[in-house]
Amino acid sequence: MEYKYRITVFTPTYNRAYVIPKLYKSLCSQSFKNFEWLVVDDGSSDETESLFSKWISNSDFEIRYYKTKNGGKHRAINKGMEVANGEIFFTMDSDDELTT
Repeated sequence: MEYKYRITVFTPTYNRAYVIPKLYKSLCSQSFKNFEWLVVDDGSSDETESLFSKWISNSDFEIRYYKTKNGGKHRAINKGMEVANGEIFFTMDSDDELTT
């Protein structure tokens, strides 16, 4: 199988607009940018979708955002595995952050 990216950073999320910017900033600060950030939003009713609309157009790494009907974290993970373009699937929750 041919992969587009070496790494998929995957984040399942639900109503986490208040905390997910910390994760986004930590991804922006990485020197290695050949990854995709794949986010499956499990039916959020907060401002999560509007944050991603801004970030997708301004990011120097690929962000793919999928909004689904609320079905639980396990369904969000299954969706992420289905659409990931990376050889390595690395899960980060919305309140995580990477160090540089």
